Amino acid sequence: MLDRAEAAFDAAGDRREDGYFYKDELALYLEYGLSERLTLVSRLAWQTVERRSGPDFDSAQGFAATELGLRGLLMTGEHQVLSLQAMAILPGAGENISDQPLGDGGNAWEGRLLWGTSLGRDVFADAQLAYRRREDEFSDEARLDLTLGWQPRPRWHLFAQSFSVWSLDDPRPGVREFEQHKLQVSIGREIGQLEYHLGAALTPAGRNSIEERSVFLSVWRRF
Repeated sequence: MLDRAEAAFDAAGDRREDGYFYKDELALYLEYGLSERLTLVSRLAWQTVERRSGPDFDSAQGFAATELGLRGLLMTGEHQVLSLQAMAILPGAGENISDQPLGDGGNAWEGRLLWGTSLGRDVFADAQLAYRRREDEFSDEARLDLTLGWQPRPRWHLFAQSFSVWSLDDPRPGVREFEQHKLQVSIGREIGQLEYHLGAALTPAGRNSIEERSVFLSVWRRF
């Protein structure tokens, strides 16, 4: 993923020029079914990041926050599924928390409710609501991820997604309130055992957060 920003949203949500943010990331995701109802989930990411805001400059190279958890199936219906996921987040040298210096951030734990439904033969929707509890002085977060997927032809997939995060604690020295909302679109194509996705994302709104724009290529394999 290539992620860039030359502007930010202030405390009132207004856009302003704010130096720059450059991030190049290579991430590995793994989901492994331990049983019919229990799935191991994990994410590991290596980053090269630079950020300048006014006279302040920050850079890092290394692992970002690592995620490891379990997802359990709660309910299945004719056209829908409901799951609950518990995740541990371990900080790294890169970007761990929005609106904090690179490398900052203690351990965190997340509980996530996932719901998916079929909207017809070739269309599905997915909604995920999460609460992320952070250690030390860092603010807890609420997260909402929404996905609409469509299979226009065999082996082709289109996705429209949104990713939102809100801080939950009152502001205090060194910790501001923040929120960020991202929109993402991607197209996928199955070729043999692999599925390739090409996509782009932008940040139309936020508070005390950067206005990111990114492009990415992902490769998925079922096993």
